[in-house]
Amino acid sequence: MNIIDFNKLNKSDLIKDCICKGGDANNLSSEPISKILPVGNQSGIRFAGTSEQPSLVVLYSTFSDIDWPDLINGDLVTYYGDNKEPGREIHETLGNRLFRGIFNNLHLNRKNEVPPIFLFSKGSTGFDRIFKGLLVPGSTNHLETEDLIAIWKTQNNQRFQNYKAIFTLLPVQIITRKWINDIVSGNKMSQNSPKEWRIWITK
Repeated sequence: MNIIDFNKLNKSDLIKDCICKGGDANNLSSEPISKILPVGNQSGIRFAGTSEQPSLVVLYSTFSDIDWPDLINGDLVTYYGDNKEPGREIHETLGNRLFRGIFNNLHLNRKNEVPPIFLFSKGSTGFDRIFKGLLVPGSTNHLETEDLIAIWKTQNNQRFQNYKAIFTLLPVQIITRKWINDIVSGNKMSQNSPKEWRIWITK
């Protein structure tokens, strides 16, 4: 298992299934994802840019929420949106608006507007996080009517909706720091981008 030291997070490449060590402080300053990518240090769905035009997206999950069971099954990832409590409509949350836009771009043949999506899970210790890989929306095994579904749930005698989304893990083993820097500068299709990513975007 590869391990990235907390003090080198903003300089290192990302290797699939590597442990990104958290810091020693007992607060969110020890959260490592925000040191690797230009996103916040809280919430499951994070992004750089806006929810309408994200330049990159991070999905983080503990994979232990019984009510919203995110799941990795081979190269398929099931991930739930961020409207997890009653009181709001499904698109009042930033994450669900982001999901709507990403899947709209997928099915309207605008894949060039889909941002890179990085998946992380909780590590076994403290603020440690594990990089699980690079995602794209949808799946060859799921129809347009199946890869982003608004589902109903009841909590505290109130009904509300949230998204259930399907993503695919690309067979990319290394995300280079050079590509991350290119994405931040607005060039996600640079020569430093993974071949599998370029093929998915263009084919």
